[in-house]
Amino acid sequence: MKRITSAENPLIKTLRSLSTEPGAVRKLGQVWLEGIHLIEAALAAGHAAEPLITTDTGLLDPEIAALVERVGTTQTVVLHQALFNWITAVENGPPVGMLIARPKSSKPRPGSALILDRVQDAGNVGTMLRTAAASGCGAVYLLRGCAGVWSPKVLRSAMGAHFVIPVFEDPPWEQVLNIVPRPIYATHMQADTVLYELDLKEPVTWIFGNEGQGISDALVAKCSALVRIPQADGVESLNVAASAAICLYEGVRQSQFSKSPG
Repeated sequence: MKRITSAENPLIKTLRSLSTEPGAVRKLGQVWLEGIHLIEAALAAGHAAEPLITTDTGLLDPEIAALVERVGTTQTVVLHQALFNWITAVENGPPVGMLIARPKSSKPRPGSALILDRVQDAGNVGTMLRTAAASGCGAVYLLRGCAGVWSPKVLRSAMGAHFVIPVFEDPPWEQVLNIVPRPIYATHMQADTVLYELDLKEPVTWIFGNEGQGISDALVAKCSALVRIPQADGVESLNVAASAAICLYEGVRQSQFSKSPG
């Protein structure tokens, strides 16, 4: 195993940039994963360690030791704890991370599609990716203006969803609308159509927009219908991630659990 002790080491500078600079992933073409679950998800999806990073204390942890054995000692770098603390974006997490090449988007799979339009909160983006993966969506499209899909907070919120569902970042929305399933729906508090009136037994596309402004007028014009999620009077609109979960899982309920008459 290689040991690094200097913050001036090029690898350490790269990891520091990936942890702290929003545009570093796109610039460097690499992704910094932190936490045992994320690393296991990436390895299961076939991504190679470039390398695995831990500390002397980390080597004593059975789960981290298992990762070292899986990756190999030649692809493992050991840091002093203080140096690891300087590059980590996780407070009080296990001292382990892995650098990988930025994954390339695969082809969309069968199933409903989720389009995010300028969703800027990283926690919302990660939660929506996780929900999309869990509900069986075929792809997620993050239009320009969304939080960086490979940023540390999005990665942590998504809990490995990046590696089980095709994710497309910054595609032209016109091209996306040409390939996603029809009909296309978006939510709106004043819409006439109620979510539970829709037939969602077959794949559809859902668009969710910016936390304050919703989806753009151009996308509204392309929707088959705007849909309202029922809620009590006097209550602010639902969080965008909560709205997405409700809509996606109504599709799951209808397609998998609703019984035909008779």
